[in-house]
Amino acid sequence: MTRLPENETAPETLEIEVLVRKTLAGDCRAFEQIVLQYERRVMTLSRRLLRGMDEAQDATQEVFLRAFKYLHRLDLRRPVEPWLMRITVNVCRDFQRKSQRRHRTFIEDSSTQNEAATSAPDPYSGFAWEQERQRLSKALNELPEKERMAVILRDVEGFSTSEVAEILGSSEGTVRSQICRGRLRLKEAMDAKTGDQS
Repeated sequence: MTRLPENETAPETLEIEVLVRKTLAGDCRAFEQIVLQYERRVMTLSRRLLRGMDEAQDATQEVFLRAFKYLHRLDLRRPVEPWLMRITVNVCRDFQRKSQRRHRTFIEDSSTQNEAATSAPDPYSGFAWEQERQRLSKALNELPEKERMAVILRDVEGFSTSEVAEILGSSEGTVRSQICRGRLRLKEAMDAKTGDQS
């Protein structure tokens, strides 16, 4: 039996590589498969970075239009998801610039909110949780853009620090600093808001 190399490519990566090669050869159905695989992830991040569902849907469409246009630049030795997330961040930044206003950046799915409320032992627990979520959302929205992006990608989307650095086109050291500063600002803002209520 032949031993696989330690850096053997994961099956998902091989599948995407095949789909990318077919797309570049003119197979539009192959690109549809790529869209189906990543559309939800792109939409979720877009919703967190933009104001609401309509803008997120428009951004998601734009992300895949750009992905299709620049697919020939994709390095197939690397995972496709960070590349797509980087496009998503750039598209959302463009949308924010066009609208010329600050947007809400932390949107939870209504299903998550409903689960928290219905599983609460008393009716006030769900309300308290919602108030806490709104305070966090406001504090996150007030972070400087780079820190906000880094914190969302790392702590909300769950990317590793190296992946966040790749998505944002920055160094790991810079991203670590942005995440650290962002978390500290969030903690200070949440502590201040808690102090205001006591």
